[in-house]
Amino acid sequence: PAGERKHADTKSITTALANERRQNQGTKEGAERGHRRPPLPHDALRQKEAPRMRALELDYMGLDPKMVDRGEILKLSDLFPSIANIFTWGAQQTAEISQNKERYLREAMQSLMQFCEVMGSLENQFKTDLAPTDHATPNATQQALSAVNSRGAGLYGLFLRGIIDKMNDAPAEKVPRAPSPAHDVFSMRYYKIVQNRTEVYDIVTQVVHRMEGWEELPHGLGLGNVWNLCWTWSKPKLDYSRLCVWQKVNHFPENKHLTRKDCLKRCIERYTRTGGKLAQYFTICPRTFVLPKEYCLFIECFARIDEENEELAAGSARGPRGTDEDSAPRDSGGDAGAGKKKVPNLWIMKPAGSSRGRGIQVVNDVGSVHYGELTIIQQYISNPFLLGGYKWDMRVYVTVTSFNPLEAFIYKDGFARFATVPFSTNSEDIENKFVHLTNSSINRHNEESMLQGDRDTAEARARAQDAMVGGTKISFGMLRQRLRAVGVDWGPMWARMVECILKSLCMAEDHIPFQVNSFEMFGYDLLMDNKLRIWLIEVNSSPSMGQEHLLDEQVKQPLINDTIRLVDPMPFDRRRLAECLHRRVEKKAATGAAAGRQQLDIDLHSVLQGTAPRKFGDMPKFVGNYERIAPSEAYEAVVKNRAMLFNNRTAKA
Repeated sequence: PAGERKHADTKSITTALANERRQNQGTKEGAERGHRRPPLPHDALRQKEAPRMRALELDYMGLDPKMVDRGEILKLSDLFPSIANIFTWGAQQTAEISQNKERYLREAMQSLMQFCEVMGSLENQFKTDLAPTDHATPNATQQALSAVNSRGAGLYGLFLRGIIDKMNDAPAEKVPRAPSPAHDVFSMRYYKIVQNRTEVYDIVTQVVHRMEGWEELPHGLGLGNVWNLCWTWSKPKLDYSRLCVWQKVNHFPENKHLTRKDCLKRCIERYTRTGGKLAQYFTICPRTFVLPKEYCLFIECFARIDEENEELAAGSARGPRGTDEDSAPRDSGGDAGAGKKKVPNLWIMKPAGSSRGRGIQVVNDVGSVHYGELTIIQQYISNPFLLGGYKWDMRVYVTVTSFNPLEAFIYKDGFARFATVPFSTNSEDIENKFVHLTNSSINRHNEESMLQGDRDTAEARARAQDAMVGGTKISFGMLRQRLRAVGVDWGPMWARMVECILKSLCMAEDHIPFQVNSFEMFGYDLLMDNKLRIWLIEVNSSPSMGQEHLLDEQVKQPLINDTIRLVDPMPFDRRRLAECLHRRVEKKAATGAAAGRQQLDIDLHSVLQGTAPRKFGDMPKFVGNYERIAPSEAYEAVVKNRAMLFNNRTAKA
């Protein structure tokens, strides 16, 4: 009908006008964009596919693509699910970490880029200005020395070490030279020593300079925490969370629970306060009190021992029940009257945070107990096992590479440290530190007494020889010979020493959390009484590294060498890591899940140069003169007794 045709014509006209407006609008926009024609369907499809295809392209980070295709790169993404996990903070799942993740990555990238820029410029300058020639004249040597001095001593260990010596030794004529091994300054292993203790800096530097592929990180250039190994004498002032997980520091943040006398006392008391056989099992120290907090408890204990001694003296008609020489301190977890022997009421006072014998005194009278700081007072072991009439103890080195879970190694060599005046518990000798203390830092002031006097006896000659080689110390090898001569077997004694150390680590581990970057070489002071029982005296977080005697060099330098090789800080390519972080932070390449995992494997393989961090439980590549004591059967026995102790407490509760 006519009405329907009119309606259809109107609709078609409206549609045509709408199409025309859209075309005009598209033409106007095209003109504004430079008359670019509208994309054809196949062009539009190609534009949509291009970003996805670019996202799947891999950055091979200098690796051979065929290695990737053949699957020859390490699957390190199993250990590090994301790039953030290579940093210590990456394992902390907190809101703060999530919010600051990009900032932390950017700061790490900037630090690495600064290192690469500085070291790259130094390397170029070395190659162009200070490269050794085929023949070296005195003038060239002088120029090199001037260059070293102008750049400061901190750079001597980087590129110029050994070059000047070669110049000095070289003849004037040309001689053929073997090419020196090329080192990549970006992937070398660098160490940093906080120079607040000369003895620590000297011995670590001497040892590491003999290792291939290690250099000291230059000082004063603002290179940040890009080292592989940081060694300090005191607690390091750094943020552990900003380190890569493979960087190593020689202190645990919470080591005070093992090395401070008051903290260790609290750890042990937690295991021994309830009494019983299991409490006796964990009693490794004599009775100990912390002053001033436990002053009243100490007075009560002191008075009780006096009363018991008086009762034993009154009953002496039945015959002698013991003497000062065979009386040991009664265990802190046991029955005070069970020993039935007279115990000299001697106590030794020590400042809680001191070391090397500072502030120590032996007292036998309450009136002599005075203090101006937090102080430990401990029952004196009045029956030490004597050698030649002298008191001695043992300095044992234990390196812990992990707490929670525990991994510990004991060094098979160490020192027996001797007092320099024959042992006595007489009142007139109470104040003589050369009688009661074995610290080398104290007895070195009386070393001459070991060289003086009559040398007609073999024992006197042996002491004089010991003094010339080691001062007041002898090695464990010599100690074994001396003990064998008096009928003491080293094997069972060593097992008791290991057990005592493991008990202390087990009790302190409750308060020392896992820290992936940390390791620590502790100096244990152990004493054996005349019943062959091993007592823990204290644990040092920074044992002395002085080398005053030949014996110090013979023991301590191999100790440091074996410790560094045991820990084995991993090398890593800082330039590759900076490139990886730059790509991920600045370019923010969005990849699919499969491509992202493969790219992460490529990145980590390139950064870590095809090596993977050692897993807990795997034996280190090198142990040297160390012996692993945890995990071990001996440690499992300690853990079993710990479980029984606390299970019994829970059942009683």
